[in-house]
Amino acid sequence: MDAALALVADLMHRGGPVMWPLALCSIVAVLVVLRKVLQWLFFMLAVRAGQSGWARVLGAVRQGDLEAAQAEAAKSASPYAHILAAAHARADLPFADALLAEAQAQVRLLARGLGVLDTIVTLAPMLGILGTVTGIIGAFDLMGSMGVDDPTGVAGGIAEALITTAAGLVISIAALIPLNAGRVWHRALARGIETAMTAVERAQGTP
Repeated sequence: MDAALALVADLMHRGGPVMWPLALCSIVAVLVVLRKVLQWLFFMLAVRAGQSGWARVLGAVRQGDLEAAQAEAAKSASPYAHILAAAHARADLPFADALLAEAQAQVRLLARGLGVLDTIVTLAPMLGILGTVTGIIGAFDLMGSMGVDDPTGVAGGIAEALITTAAGLVISIAALIPLNAGRVWHRALARGIETAMTAVERAQGTP
């Protein structure tokens, strides 16, 4: 552990000031990935735990007993039931429109954070290139002031350029994998919400 921390500290020092925003990108990416995984897991577990309650909600809707459906939705752990309850509570829209609006709001909530990962995937390599440019500029400045007789300073500038480039690429690749996996996962959750809301409309006899 100490060796790993020492290595990170050394790379941060040798990589120059651009390593700090790169480190921030990596921390944000890890936090976003953890948050999204937990959010989606809890959503899926709630759907599974509330299956029986959701079936009772649909049964009440089929019978035309909206009050019973609302009562069952309030007791159910299913996120689908929460969407239905929120749609019933809206008086500003027809029920079908309110149901669509609440479903879309839930889909947007589940997608929140993916844009941050997408930004990090694009931003990290650009920051790496910026570090490359500043490192090479520093190397040429030292070469101009010290000449080519002392390659130590020049080597430090080139090392800074290579370290930031590598760091940017590593962060981008590491964020790209959960981003693409998250998009697939989110589409699956969105399809589940769409299927559940379609079932409600069919139960109500909505064309």
